[in-house]
Amino acid sequence: MKRTAFALMATLLMSAFAGGSAQSQNLTLDSPGLPALPQSQDKLPDTAHPYFTYKPYPGPVEDTRALADRPGPPTTIPLSSLTFKASKDGRTYTDVIVGRSPLSSPRVTTSVNVMIVPLVFNIEVTPTAVFSTIVANSCGTSKGHTDIANFIDSPIIKPVTFDGSAAAGHAARMNGFSMGTGTYNDEFRRAEFLSFIGGVGSPYHTAFNVTQHAAVGINVPSSVGTTNGSGCGRFGEVSYTAWDAFVQATLLPFVKATPSTFVVFLAHDVVLFDNTLSNCCILGYHGAESNDQTYGFIDYDTTGRFSGVSDSSVAAHEVGEWLDDPFGNNPTPAWGHIGQVSQCQGNWEVGDPLSGTLFPKILGTNGVTFSAQELAFWGWYYSADHDANFKVGAAGFYSNNATFKGPSKVCPPGGTFTN
Repeated sequence: MKRTAFALMATLLMSAFAGGSAQSQNLTLDSPGLPALPQSQDKLPDTAHPYFTYKPYPGPVEDTRALADRPGPPTTIPLSSLTFKASKDGRTYTDVIVGRSPLSSPRVTTSVNVMIVPLVFNIEVTPTAVFSTIVANSCGTSKGHTDIANFIDSPIIKPVTFDGSAAAGHAARMNGFSMGTGTYNDEFRRAEFLSFIGGVGSPYHTAFNVTQHAAVGINVPSSVGTTNGSGCGRFGEVSYTAWDAFVQATLLPFVKATPSTFVVFLAHDVVLFDNTLSNCCILGYHGAESNDQTYGFIDYDTTGRFSGVSDSSVAAHEVGEWLDDPFGNNPTPAWGHIGQVSQCQGNWEVGDPLSGTLFPKILGTNGVTFSAQELAFWGWYYSADHDANFKVGAAGFYSNNATFKGPSKVCPPGGTFTN
């Protein structure tokens, strides 16, 4: 749900599997004349709660639609468009997604460039609190690994086999279907459009070509950051406004980002607050710039402080939303009053209606048990109740672990049909 010049060191790009302990120079968030925040609180304000957001493309939707299916050499991540008539309201919609359209041939594998940037936050409380993705961690499900190592080994990045086996490197079926081998969000997309792509044996996939940047240190002044809790339950809180302005003006240029690559900024136990600490805690968001660059901020949570959130579950949410709504502007009939959405919402954000609802745990080959959030299918947003033309997801359901057995209800009042 939406809430609304210095010399650069040479950037180090490495294979995602070549380690990740190297760190480049520290950068500092701007904090123009703001007073210091309270230091190291023990508990959250009553109004604080975990949630996700998005930062939509700042231009007209026609600009992003023009990027999809363009002939010639690509200048962005691979994009396709879907045009269809929604039975929920009778309107015709055109959406833009990452990868190939599942509605048209050929249904083949598309490779998408993804750059992972591990972060080290140095929050200026007394003493300075360091939240690092490149230091070994024994909290939560970490098992003594670094967060960046675990993220690379998680089903968000490393393919697993969705066949119902409990063995390492395997995962539950999606709505009873053995989906084959792929990353979590790739197999979600396949399950989401299973009838259209021709079943579980289809060669349709959206694969990630992953590179890992050297870790970047972020100095956070006390006016735009603080901490909460203690021990394994301690996390950092950083201003969303200051952070996203810094990302666009400084961090994306520093890592030499280009629109042909999705950039993931990975944090260790750091969340964002919107204007005041009472509007904490944004666990992740995906955004888009006017130059067509897409990026995401993802907290790898090991605190256990947030219900329905652990390790890679935030990544499952944000990567899933970026895949189906990379610019945050794919319109839908109004839906809401479900998941984290307390009002009505009108875009195709697959994680929001199921925030906090998890897919069955997945045992990685590194011995870590990973979490992934369940996600809502395309048909849930656009289908009238009992419309067979939109029952194209696995088992005819409307999410990838059968929580949604019917489509969304028009908002108001919102909610979902149970069928």
